[in-house]
Amino acid sequence: MTRIALRTRLTIIHTGLFLAASLVVVGLIYWQNRSSILGLQRTVLLEGPAVVVPRMAAQPTEAAFGDVLTGLLLQSLLTFLGLGLVAGVLGWWLSGRVLRRVHTMTAQAQQISTANLHERIALDGPQDELKELADTFNGLLARVDDAFQVQGRFIANASHELRTPLAVTRTVIQVGLSSTDPERVRRAKQELLRSNDRSIALINGLLQLARGERELEHREPLRLDTVVEAAVAEADAPSDLTVEMRTEPCAMSGDALLLSQVFRNLFDNAARYNVPGGTVWIRVTAGGQLTVANTGPEVPAGEVALLFEPFHRATDTKDGVGLGLSIVRAVVSAHGGRVAAEPRPGGGLVVTVDLPVSGTATGRGPTASSRPSA
Repeated sequence: MTRIALRTRLTIIHTGLFLAASLVVVGLIYWQNRSSILGLQRTVLLEGPAVVVPRMAAQPTEAAFGDVLTGLLLQSLLTFLGLGLVAGVLGWWLSGRVLRRVHTMTAQAQQISTANLHERIALDGPQDELKELADTFNGLLARVDDAFQVQGRFIANASHELRTPLAVTRTVIQVGLSSTDPERVRRAKQELLRSNDRSIALINGLLQLARGERELEHREPLRLDTVVEAAVAEADAPSDLTVEMRTEPCAMSGDALLLSQVFRNLFDNAARYNVPGGTVWIRVTAGGQLTVANTGPEVPAGEVALLFEPFHRATDTKDGVGLGLSIVRAVVSAHGGRVAAEPRPGGGLVVTVDLPVSGTATGRGPTASSRPSA
């Protein structure tokens, strides 16, 4: 099928519509003038004095009126064609002026690739449908750019962090399992299991981080206090840890699984980086604020911001993979919230999560509990 340029099609449509309207207007004007001329002709020929207009003189008068009608018809046709020509030229010029911005968008979009996704379409002009289309396309580019950055960070983090456990595994297999000493083989197997568990935990953490950094694909009405209470009931914490919890009904919209993971990470960090016989305080307010505080070693103020960076730990412990708070920040940001942390006087950390609420929750009132963790 022959390809017709959009500018040509717009010009044809514009000219056709204009000609149709012009045909109606010119036709009405011609018909009205013709009726007036014919009426005047009848008046002159039939009602004039016979001495002034003899019967023999009527023929030239009829010919004169015929010439007038012919001239009127010719003028109408010429006017119609002239208007059509003007409409075509104006339509061609106007469509080109409008489509010039489309060509600008097309040229800029063709220059964008995976290497320069940070660039955007800079479209000048009024805030009209084309500007809205450009802004929409820029929003799409921003989301694609974010997805590529998340994927790139995931690949870089995975390749960097998995290098050490894989090297340890290779060494243990080559050295430990090649020995004939049963004790040495047993230790090698245990080391392989620990390395494998660390790799699994690392990969799971990276996947959760990548998922949290993406835009939410699923939202549902939920109760934040219910999510937190369920996570506390399922948590595996030291038997000498005291958990003090106070919650208020809090309705919001989000991903219950991801929000549960947020609290699990906060609770696991509060339990892991604690002192023997320590305490964890949990509070959920009706305004969408979740606070988790704990006793524990003192955290320098300058280290607090670094805690949310991937693979950073406040202590030298080898437990965990250093992704807990990074996942928390990513998931909270995806829900449109904020997370902040500050050192607790006397040791420990206070992490505060602010999430947007969707309304006033109904049901039971605030609940409080204080118990040792089972």
